[in-house]
Amino acid sequence: MKSKRVSVIVISALFILGGCSSSADQVVETPDITETDTPEKQIESPETNPEQTHEEILAQVTSAIETDVKLMLPENIFVGEGYLTATTASSKNNYEVNFYVTNVPIPVNDSTLHDAHPYMIVNGTRYDSAASAKAKINYQPINDGAQKVDLGNGITGYQDAGAGSIFLTWHEGRWSFSIRNRNSDVGSAKMNDLAKEIVAKLENQLLPAPRKIGAGMFDMNSEGAAANSFMWQEEEVVYEVYTVDPLLLVDTVTDQMK
Repeated sequence: MKSKRVSVIVISALFILGGCSSSADQVVETPDITETDTPEKQIESPETNPEQTHEEILAQVTSAIETDVKLMLPENIFVGEGYLTATTASSKNNYEVNFYVTNVPIPVNDSTLHDAHPYMIVNGTRYDSAASAKAKINYQPINDGAQKVDLGNGITGYQDAGAGSIFLTWHEGRWSFSIRNRNSDVGSAKMNDLAKEIVAKLENQLLPAPRKIGAGMFDMNSEGAAANSFMWQEEEVVYEVYTVDPLLLVDTVTDQMK
C-alpha cells in the first residue's frame, strides 16, 4: 500500500529551556530520556488514519497502561494545528507516556513513533519508601551567599555563578525552583525575566501540593523535552513532567494534571 511521509512536530515555544542546579559547583542531572538530534523525525504512516479527539487519545493511553501506581496525566495538551498521539510503557511500579504532535493522525503506540522526538513526557514511579522517593527529588537549597533578586509578588530569588553558568533559585511553599543559563549580563537578564514570568503565573495557578517536596527545573542552555521539568513526591511515588516550553509546563502541571 502506498504510504505518506509525515513529521513529528515540535510546537514553537516561547523559550527552549530545561532542568538545572542552583549552586555553581553542582553537576546538573538530566533524565535518561532518548531524543533524536533533529526536531523533525520523518516516519511512515498508513495512507489513511482516522482522526481522534483529545479525549479518545488520552482514553487509549490510560487503557494501555497497566500499573499499580495512581495515574496522573494532563487532561489537555496544546497541539496547535497538529495531531496528538503517544507511546506508553508500564510495569507494576512505573508508567511513562511520551506524547507527540504529528501532521497526520497516528495511532497510540504505533511502531512509527519508536524513534521520534517526544513533545511531552509524563511518568510516575513508586519507590520502596517515602524516604527513597524524597531522595529522588532534585530539591535545591538556597545558597546564603548568593545575590538576592526581587522576582515580584514577595518572592526573592538567589543568584550565583560558576563554571561558565549562572543559577537562580527560589522557594515557594514545599517547592524549589531553579534556572540555569550562560554566565553573562544578557543571560542573567533573560533568566530573571523567565523567573518573574513563572512567579507571576503561580500567583493565580496552583501546583500540586507535594508530600513532601517538589522541584521545578529549567535549563536555558538545553533543548528538547528533557530541558524543563517538574517533579514532586506523593508519599512513596514520584511524578515527573517534561516538555519543551517552560511556561507551557507550568500551565500543564498547575491546570491539567489529574
